[in-house]
Amino acid sequence: MIEAGEPFEDPTNYRSLVGGLLYLAVVARPDIAASAAILGRRFSAPRDCDWTTAKSVLRYLKATKCYQLQLGGDQQQSLTGFSDADWAGDVKSRRSTSGILFKYGGGCIMWASRRQSCVSLSSIEGEYAALSETCQEALWLRQLLRDLDESQNQPTIVMEDNQGCLAFVRSDRVSRRSKHIDTKERFIQELCVRGEVQLEYCSTDKMQADILTKPLGPVKNREFCELLGLYEDCSNEEISH
Repeated sequence: MIEAGEPFEDPTNYRSLVGGLLYLAVVARPDIAASAAILGRRFSAPRDCDWTTAKSVLRYLKATKCYQLQLGGDQQQSLTGFSDADWAGDVKSRRSTSGILFKYGGGCIMWASRRQSCVSLSSIEGEYAALSETCQEALWLRQLLRDLDESQNQPTIVMEDNQGCLAFVRSDRVSRRSKHIDTKERFIQELCVRGEVQLEYCSTDKMQADILTKPLGPVKNREFCELLGLYEDCSNEEISH
């Protein structure tokens, strides 16, 4: 496929900028994780439009430089996961993007925006792939908390906003259209039976992992930033002046 747009004249500058965005997205700013992941796919052959997009993310960061990720605040909150997928969101490959988020003790402790390894043939399959990844992360985090003497004695709640996906997990019926995702289904079902994971429905407007699957508009972005625990705190800036 021929890429639209002129090649960017200095790929090194592009990689340097996007590398910084990826680092920031991983350590402190989940709100730019989806944008940084999309830009990271252009490392090998960036275009002028990619450079323009990267600079727009940088301008967004400058405008929200007072945003700080709040950790803690609810010691009673056990490990809770959020799983979402943007079906066929990658225009070039038609692969879906998985959004994975975990909160513990009132704050976000893990998040990821990942392009799935294969093309999903339906929205349910895309959600299934994301849910499977989320459950694998849940197992790892439960083990990590166990090693830190913070064992999770109750199942880890994993929120999912696709009713069809939840219904399919709870069903033992395998149809011609779904048999190719049977392995993921059985894996999730087994975790539920073992009491390590408990699936619950979450409405789309409250699905915190949605911000990790695609860039959102200004209003939605601000709403989800608040849900993630990203709040404006300019006290340090005021002190520096």
